[in-house]
Amino acid sequence: MLTRPIPSTGAPLPVIGLGTYRSFARYTPQLARVLTLFFDAGGTLIDSSPMYGGAEAVCGDVLKEVNGRGTAFLATKVWTSGKEKGVHEMETSFRNMRAGDTMELMQVHNLIDTDTHLDTLKGWKAEGRIKYIGITHYATSAFKDLGKYIRKEPEIDFCQFPYSIEQRAAENGFLQLCADYGVATLINMPFEQDGLFNSVLGAPLPDWAKDIGIDTWGQYFLKYLLANDAVTCLIPATGNPSHMADNLKAGTGPIPDQAEQKRMALYFDSL
Repeated sequence: MLTRPIPSTGAPLPVIGLGTYRSFARYTPQLARVLTLFFDAGGTLIDSSPMYGGAEAVCGDVLKEVNGRGTAFLATKVWTSGKEKGVHEMETSFRNMRAGDTMELMQVHNLIDTDTHLDTLKGWKAEGRIKYIGITHYATSAFKDLGKYIRKEPEIDFCQFPYSIEQRAAENGFLQLCADYGVATLINMPFEQDGLFNSVLGAPLPDWAKDIGIDTWGQYFLKYLLANDAVTCLIPATGNPSHMADNLKAGTGPIPDQAEQKRMALYFDSL
């Protein structure tokens, strides 16, 4: 699978990750197959949150089942206010995800009590409890606030936000801002929670899609995003092995150039 460097360290990160919102809310036997496919294809980053119901604990259980902790790049979030509550929540996440002594990435979710949690995370990073610090938001309307933190906090390694072929607000300077400040990007909701598939229901892929290694609409949507070099890793959520396999294919083969990306957007908009 294609990798891209984490700007703050240069470490390679596979471009297709795995989200757990809804898809890991409850344990099902097929989740072990999902993680096995993911790791076998070179995937590493798994993103979760305390707000995703039981997803952290389910993720930890399935990681144990497939003996995957040594391969996984675990990312989760702090989603509360106050230093003590934040520390308690993050300690619980460590246990639920079976992270061990070190979590790869801890993110401040939706910019809740950001300054307080960043202070804690800077200390944890210095101690080696986490490797990377991130901030997140689910709304494009938060780009201004995310940008303020990126500009003033050099210890922020990752920023997670929404971006899709339908919702392109990140292309209006925000992706470039992340690149300029050396911040890795995690892209959530690349399928608009499956809304994109409804938009193209019954529509054929263009004939030229095969020239850039695209066989399905899912690959079309993901490769469109990877055409932007400022995108580090996509984190579509799935608990379905066939969907996992399809997502992984988007991280292989040719990546569209800027002209091809524009052509992809124009075709999508015409449907």
